[in-house]
Amino acid sequence: MSTELPQAGWYPNPDGTGGLRWWSGVGWTEYTREGVAPQPPAQEPEQTQVLGPGWGESPAAPTAAWGQPAAPTAPLGGYAPYYPPAEQPLAPSGMRKLNGMFGDIGRIARRAWLPILGISLVIWALVSAVVLGISRAFVNWGALERALNLTSSSTSPETGAPVIDSEISAAFRDAFEALSPAGWVVVAGLLTLLFLVATAVQMAAVSRLGMDAAAQQPVSWGAGWKSGLSAGMRLFGYFLLISVVTMVAWSVVIGATVALWTVSPGGAVFLGFFAVLALVILSIWIGIRLVVVTCQAVIGPRALRWSWTHTRGKFWPVLGRYLLWSLAAGVIVNVIVTVITIPLSLIVVGTAGTTSNDLGTSLLLSLLTMPVSGALTAVTLIGIVPIWRDLTDHPAYRSIDEAGLPIQNRS
Repeated sequence: MSTELPQAGWYPNPDGTGGLRWWSGVGWTEYTREGVAPQPPAQEPEQTQVLGPGWGESPAAPTAAWGQPAAPTAPLGGYAPYYPPAEQPLAPSGMRKLNGMFGDIGRIARRAWLPILGISLVIWALVSAVVLGISRAFVNWGALERALNLTSSSTSPETGAPVIDSEISAAFRDAFEALSPAGWVVVAGLLTLLFLVATAVQMAAVSRLGMDAAAQQPVSWGAGWKSGLSAGMRLFGYFLLISVVTMVAWSVVIGATVALWTVSPGGAVFLGFFAVLALVILSIWIGIRLVVVTCQAVIGPRALRWSWTHTRGKFWPVLGRYLLWSLAAGVIVNVIVTVITIPLSLIVVGTAGTTSNDLGTSLLLSLLTMPVSGALTAVTLIGIVPIWRDLTDHPAYRSIDEAGLPIQNRS
């Protein structure tokens, strides 16, 4: 049985549907074309049964014994499909090289920027409206502004007398007297949950739109919203689970440090420092191992387990790609926010004039910029899509074919 593989070229399609399929020299690719291969001689030598991984029943490789690959027929149009795209080798990590990541990001930006930003703006505009409604209902802004003025001044603006602590405390009580302390705790908890839900829905929607755009699947606002609401709830559940585990870990560290302090303050400082350092390192490691859960949650349940399994042995390449795009996205977002915020600030201040106080103007400006800032976090989120595509075996979204070669998009 020979172990020599035939040279790269067009050979009869092994799935029996007719036409030709490109053999890379290592395995079958996804590239097909019309045409007829030359017939093998009547006496064929024994065929080499070299099986390509991941092809279901694993059709055999073409035999090298009966000559050269099929000669191309006339070109089928612009791309000249009988010349296969250049197949760049993978990085040593088994993932595509960085140009594959930036190629995916480029396709996402071209094909899905409008629904990504549009859905994100709607989500964070709704959050801003809720925050504004709670603020108007439960906060006395006049009293809050007076309290803030008292903390920054040595004399009372009304009487000219020196400001005392009890006067500042009374002003803050007047600002928040609409609810009891327990009521404000409940409001803060509900707002935290609201922000978590909004973040999860945005992550899921952006991931779905980015996955479709990068894989050249149809991009749809409806698909983005559907995945945002369904997969977003999965992500929200994961966020809660991770938050609970994190709180338990920090509680154990703080409790152990406080208990040791009564016995040995020096030992408590030593334990606290290294325990915090260990928790930070552990959080980064787990976070990178689970970073692709935002995309995998769109596919179905058990995304945490999938992400943990498929990033095994790939911590450093995933971390490097995530940090590289995060830095690039940070620069892009800061430039856009600056360009938007400056004219918006001038408009708000000009409209408010002297009839509005500084606190009210700042609040209005913050609520207007919140949807923009929240929407622009999508720029960072789309960088997770190409990392996930390098790990997935999903047939519609993968970026590496059955032979372990990068799939080159023709756009």
